[in-house]
Amino acid sequence: MKVSHIIIGIAAVMGFTACDFTDLTPTDKVGDSQIKTDVSTLKQSLNGVYSKASWTVTIGSTATLSDDVIKGGQNGGAHDDSYKWTYSASTGDHNDLWASYYSVIAEANNFLENAEGVKAETEADKATLNDIKGNAIFLRSYYYFDLLRFFADFNDKQSYGIPYTDKAVILETLGRNSVEECFKALENDLTNAVSLLQDEHPQNNGYASKDAARALLARIYLYEKNYDKAYATAEQVLNANPIASISEYPAVWTDNTTKEVLFSLNRTSKDEKLGEVFFWADNSSLFEAAPNFIASFDPNDIRLNLFVDDGVDRDMVSVKRIIKHKGATDNVGLVNEKLLRSSEMLLIMAEAKAQTDVNEGSRLLNQLRKERIIGWSATTYASKEELLKQIELERRHELCFEGHRWFDLRRWELPIVKSETNKTLEVGDFHRLMPIPKSEMEANPVIAKQQNKGY
Repeated sequence: MKVSHIIIGIAAVMGFTACDFTDLTPTDKVGDSQIKTDVSTLKQSLNGVYSKASWTVTIGSTATLSDDVIKGGQNGGAHDDSYKWTYSASTGDHNDLWASYYSVIAEANNFLENAEGVKAETEADKATLNDIKGNAIFLRSYYYFDLLRFFADFNDKQSYGIPYTDKAVILETLGRNSVEECFKALENDLTNAVSLLQDEHPQNNGYASKDAARALLARIYLYEKNYDKAYATAEQVLNANPIASISEYPAVWTDNTTKEVLFSLNRTSKDEKLGEVFFWADNSSLFEAAPNFIASFDPNDIRLNLFVDDGVDRDMVSVKRIIKHKGATDNVGLVNEKLLRSSEMLLIMAEAKAQTDVNEGSRLLNQLRKERIIGWSATTYASKEELLKQIELERRHELCFEGHRWFDLRRWELPIVKSETNKTLEVGDFHRLMPIPKSEMEANPVIAKQQNKGY
């Protein structure tokens, strides 16, 4: 399989204008002339690549696109294109998403190319060098997969995917790879990352481990409907990294434990605040939890009060504040950004087993629910369809505001219903895919002929 070696648009590679919740400045950037000196300097440069990474654009975009939020009183029209599904090639959050994600990818590719010039003399340095490369490949893969989910019909492997390149300096202007080619490239890259990464399990989950790379692979296998591999890979990760118990779980969201957190973008006081996607410390309410979402919880589910609370906004109007990413109370919204968790692995296993073994799928779902719902009684569901409906509900609860709901509804080919605004995005609506940004179309004449249908 040939992966395209392409130009990713001038706006994407050479610089971009990002919205306020996507722009990060790499504080540990090391110049190309320095990067080739030694392994320790290379590691410092890896920190520069990581400092470009941000999760807020995925969280903000997917939340407003899905059915889990309604607009808050101080919204003022923020992200209306996503919320109302009225985006075009020239307007909408996806323009910043495309530019910022390809910027991180370009940084990772440039880093990997320069890393080839680093000489490791000792076995310890060789291991460290491999680990550093594995981290860059892992991060690049994470962003490629998010781009694929936003801009491509991942249910149709023969359709247009995204431009996928592993080169830093590109001379051709080839077009979009197919979805199937993108999946294969992701699998190859992550398999390579597993071989290079040194920590089997998360030691410092601010860097990638083999289990983090496996967890991302398990997610990708699920999207491919390769259920056997999805189950086996998720099981390997889960066996080594159990989910948080019902008593441990609250501390996950205040960063007082790293239990079940497989990989995160760890933040300090000067970094972006993920929680500000939803509300600010001055009680400005941008988006709040939708009534339908709140009503879907079991009354004994501990997650509802962990993720949503009653408060008042800046105008003293009662609101249902989204507090999953609130973090420490003295710095509202500052929290480590948890990109991969063991709970998702358990849900992947349950969904994979639901295809062939309803009893086992039910057992796995009950395993999660008894650690989230006080007094939960194990239930065996009567059919595959009933079990999958329960897994859909459980993913909505466990993974809410973590960038999954929008993609899950598309993955299952379900309509997206916003009952509070009386709007439905039907399965065949072209707005279920993001348009390739106008700036990219103008920069790349090949991609200009490969726009998603309807735009």
